[in-house]
Amino acid sequence: MRKISLNIILILFVIFSLACKEEFQLESKDYQELMVFEGFITNEPGPYTIKVSKSATINKPLEIPLRDCEVIIYDDKGYSEVLIETEPGSYITKKEGIKGTVGNKYRISVTTPDNNKYETVFQEMQEPVEIDSLYAKLEYHEIVNDLVDLPGYQFYVNTETAQKDSSYFLWDLTETYEYNADFTLFAIRTVYGMTYCNNDTGCPDLSPYYTCWRTAPVKKMYTAETASLTFPKIKNKKLHFVGTDSKRLTEIYSILVGQYHIDKDAYTFWKAFENQISEDNFLFSTQPSNIKSNIKNINNPDETILGYFTVGSRTQKRIFVENPREGFSYEKCYVITDWSELRRPLPWYFTLDEGTMGVVEYDCLDCRSHGGVLEKPDYWIN
Repeated sequence: MRKISLNIILILFVIFSLACKEEFQLESKDYQELMVFEGFITNEPGPYTIKVSKSATINKPLEIPLRDCEVIIYDDKGYSEVLIETEPGSYITKKEGIKGTVGNKYRISVTTPDNNKYETVFQEMQEPVEIDSLYAKLEYHEIVNDLVDLPGYQFYVNTETAQKDSSYFLWDLTETYEYNADFTLFAIRTVYGMTYCNNDTGCPDLSPYYTCWRTAPVKKMYTAETASLTFPKIKNKKLHFVGTDSKRLTEIYSILVGQYHIDKDAYTFWKAFENQISEDNFLFSTQPSNIKSNIKNINNPDETILGYFTVGSRTQKRIFVENPREGFSYEKCYVITDWSELRRPLPWYFTLDEGTMGVVEYDCLDCRSHGGVLEKPDYWIN
């Protein structure tokens, strides 16, 4: 199955339990809470997760998990499994439970505490299509209201040849990058005076907090189809662009691409989602209500439902790139070089900024302040 916290292929709007959720600006002031269903089942080993929630009104948090539902996954061979609620609104199969199998068909049934029943029709698990190649090109992207183009890496994917002339694909991406704290500690001033780290004892060793790795899903989904092509193979599909306007390319950067082979109905949903949702307004618990879900209330077929239960085979490939040796334009920590009349509680942390000693916040010396962790991933290349 997927990875993380990122091995998650189970969360509908990018699979996974993400901490950051963007707001969607709703036009209607009379917007009501709507049911939301999120989930994938693939050919990779479980457990699989189905998330049940309600979309929020404008004045409430985005995600309202719905507890105490009965959630069941069925296959077309007569097997079914009742999922277990491990967290509010999050229902998971057993580790050795139902397994996505190519050629089999799957559907879900959800009964809420107020006895509303929601179902999907059966969807067939497609034959996997491997990723032929994944590559990055150094490109320069135009930035609105900026006279200088932004350098960075544009990622592309090629698929292997599909068995069916009309094949449909969905991609999700997860990035991991190595980066360093903005500065190193040169000296520290406490109530006992100044301590210089290059030759005095008692200076705290912050070197373990200098290098971090951060992993997060890319907030965008990508789709393509071969029905309009003369040959069932996707070539040079443009995916994610990452520029030099952040720390992500300062050391080593990696993208894990998950490729799903899905049916036409799922493609139609995800294509509409891709067209309306950008990285700037990506949603995980809501989407525009005009994107049609495959989940229906059997007692009220006209109810507006958000989300989609996706059945698809998945393959993946990872790529690493190094610093592009282009100019970086992200904002570093502020250094106070004129600290003679500084009024703030001790201790003060000093760094050398182009040969000048200045005061910085502690967070500028600790890479974890940017959301990373100190543990290098097992798959890292150095």
